[in-house]
Amino acid sequence: MKKLIYLNLFVFFTIFNLSAQTNKVDQFNGWIFYTGNHKLSDKWGLHTEYQFRRNDGFSSPMQNQVRLGIDYNINKSYSTSIGWSYIETFAYGDFAEEIPSKYNNYKFNEQRIWEQFIIKHEHVGRFHYDSRFRLEQRWIASFKNFGTASEPSFFRYDDPAEGLWKYRNRARYRFRMQVPLTKSEMKDNTLFLVAADEIFVNLGGHVTSNVFDQNRLYLALGWRFTKDTNIQLGYMNQFIEKGDGLHKENNHTMQVALTHNIDFSKLFKK
Repeated sequence: MKKLIYLNLFVFFTIFNLSAQTNKVDQFNGWIFYTGNHKLSDKWGLHTEYQFRRNDGFSSPMQNQVRLGIDYNINKSYSTSIGWSYIETFAYGDFAEEIPSKYNNYKFNEQRIWEQFIIKHEHVGRFHYDSRFRLEQRWIASFKNFGTASEPSFFRYDDPAEGLWKYRNRARYRFRMQVPLTKSEMKDNTLFLVAADEIFVNLGGHVTSNVFDQNRLYLALGWRFTKDTNIQLGYMNQFIEKGDGLHKENNHTMQVALTHNIDFSKLFKK
């Protein structure tokens, strides 16, 4: 456990140093999302998730994301999941006008297959820890709209060599800590603290300038209503290195997250 904590501290200070580099723009965003892991049986579950991301506070669109998956609980400490995501990304922020079109000045869509493995570490006193490893196979739209007033829908490839969809691979690792504040254990009607850090790296032969993709540092207060329902309000620093390897985003993000799990296993037992 100590090695994991030291590793995450090392990652945090590395990203902090990167974020101090030039060609960086600070932006202020707001994210609202819902997550549910719904029990189907003692071993199987259904994952549902929707994320509503806005730029410049909540004034303009940034991204919408739907994520669905199947969970399998190996035991109380280990679980795996596999699923699909659909992501709609809009032109947002200062880079939408400053850097070439292939990086961030038009709306594009993404289809994604993902797999993950979660470890619930043995808790230490009040402190609960978990690690999440995730792989993503990404198909990103390789076309943009060059339409005019007379022909508003005129699409062509942004990169003809890659065809309609550009294929990319990415790996993610998140380390999270949760600690109850108003009670000695995580029980119903408890205020708790959440701290997490997640690093993203690009994989494969298409990676040129940015093996490091982004880092998300998160700190929030949460209220646990029941074991299946909680809400969190917090701050996330999202540091992104763009595809050209030169431009960087430092997104200061207010995040509101609702988790609500439903036990469908009772329906199947009937």
